[in-house]
Amino acid sequence: MILSAQGVRAEWDGGCGHLPSLVIDGAPVLWSAPWRDDPAIAVDPDIPPVERSLGGTFTCTPFGHDDVNNGPLHGLSANAPWRIIRAVPSALTATRHVAHGQITARIALRDGHPVLYQTHMLDLTAPCTFAHHPMFHLADGGRLSATPQATLTFAAEAPFHPQHSRFDGFPDSLRDYPDAPCEDFLSLVDGPGWTALARHAENDTILTLRRADQLPATNIWISNGARAQPPWSGVRGIIGIEDAICAGAERFAAALDANRVTEEGVATALLPGRHVIAHAIARIPGCHDIRSVTPGPDSLTMRTAAETITIPFDGTHFQ
Repeated sequence: MILSAQGVRAEWDGGCGHLPSLVIDGAPVLWSAPWRDDPAIAVDPDIPPVERSLGGTFTCTPFGHDDVNNGPLHGLSANAPWRIIRAVPSALTATRHVAHGQITARIALRDGHPVLYQTHMLDLTAPCTFAHHPMFHLADGGRLSATPQATLTFAAEAPFHPQHSRFDGFPDSLRDYPDAPCEDFLSLVDGPGWTALARHAENDTILTLRRADQLPATNIWISNGARAQPPWSGVRGIIGIEDAICAGAERFAAALDANRVTEEGVATALLPGRHVIAHAIARIPGCHDIRSVTPGPDSLTMRTAAETITIPFDGTHFQ
């Protein structure tokens, strides 16, 4: 299904809950796997369903490996069909059952806003992890901006950064996208509700926005040519900025117990009950080292060391 508003266009795939395309002011924002429309990949039982359809952004309910219910990687919200409840040209509402309850998504665009707005309502019968999973392509590297209290690294397939480590804040040495082939994962824990990515070749800055009290961690997944096996076949320049409540790269069961992320003083699972979780992805022309982000009633203000940048934004989105 296509959604559009002045200056922004998105495509949503109800067959799996992925949003494979987001174009803002003519510029592609999200990355989708080049194999997602390959008929041979679509029926390959050795590839997880979420990976066969890998596209743009999607939600994980739960995040990662589900060793509690023996469910699919990233949960049914990322692997199975959704039911559309309501749709207009610039917005849709859809729902589906997940392992520990029900999830309902509202995805919306607004005229003149360089933003993808998402709100997910979860009605949970048991504790569950949750994450957004947007993916971006860097043709020639990039640099992250964020101000977490701590950065944690985890075991990875082909690590670039030190493994099983903890860093205060977000060290400069971790902010640049690696040049070398690697498959790595780190978690930014307990910071304000934003992460920025300056993409060098694309000459833009992508901003993910969340409520930090709901999603207290941001997982950074780096996939840069180290996966030689099909369907990846050495794909380079992919980064996921995954705002989450989970135990980093650990599995679902670990998030329900004490873990490295809870040691930082934040939760790693949503409790039973209703949760309304807002999220947004914005695009800003030019590469910027963002230092702070402040939402207003009808705008979003970002500050760098040298300038102040303002874009249209619905200030009620996170209320």
